[in-house]
Amino acid sequence: MIAWLLSAKLTMRRIEPELIKQGFSCGSWDGPGFRVLSYATIILFQTKLLNDSNYPFVPVSATRKLATKKDWYISLWLCCSLVGMVFLAFIY
Repeated sequence: MIAWLLSAKLTMRRIEPELIKQGFSCGSWDGPGFRVLSYATIILFQTKLLNDSNYPFVPVSATRKLATKKDWYISLWLCCSLVGMVFLAFIY
């Protein structure tokens, strides 16, 4: 939870106003917090398979341009903590 909260506070809160200034709509579809995971996925995995034409939730190319190295480390922490939580849930 701490990783998710810091990712939302430090990364998403900084990137979304910039996206709105560029004319992108961030939407209000984030019920259970999936938008934070969307940003983390886009920032962490710099693959060409994940692009603007096949990912409708968050603008991929604009998000990658706005992301910093600090955002990458926060996204890595978020994904590792999520994997660790799922792993521990299966063990327990």
